[in-house]
Amino acid sequence: MKCYFYGSTLNSDSFSSQTGTVSFAIPDIGVIFRSRWVGSQLECQYAALLSLLRFIETNKKLFKNKKIEILSDSSVVVYQLTKDTFIFKKIEPYYRLVQTYKSKFSFKVHWLPENDNPAFNGLTDTPPLNPSIKINYDIKDDKDINRHGGVLPM
Repeated sequence: MKCYFYGSTLNSDSFSSQTGTVSFAIPDIGVIFRSRWVGSQLECQYAALLSLLRFIETNKKLFKNKKIEILSDSSVVVYQLTKDTFIFKKIEPYYRLVQTYKSKFSFKVHWLPENDNPAFNGLTDTPPLNPSIKINYDIKDDKDINRHGGVLPM
């Protein structure tokens, strides 16, 4: 199953802490998530990925027996996760948390152009789905409560 994440900040300064957006999309099940986040560009990108991973973990039944392919236009995050490279000290906790998820379930991370990323431009080509599957939207805890949003504590 292809899953996409996207993180951005309002300012082009990639290293300063500022208001940004985290987003993920899973077209196969018609899910798109967007929320605000405060951090650097890289922190927002990692927060988007971690929100997606938490959603996958919370909704294990939807992903059972499926190959999970995670795609993003964030070349730095994809490179850091696929190559043995330097990780900024400020980003290290995010990176380690992604590694924790890798030990819980299998997924591969790949790069794609920004315009091909549904987490960036939305799911405009995806028709609304009938509610035939139960999705746990509460990514804050594992309780079986259907809410329409959630937060990722760091």
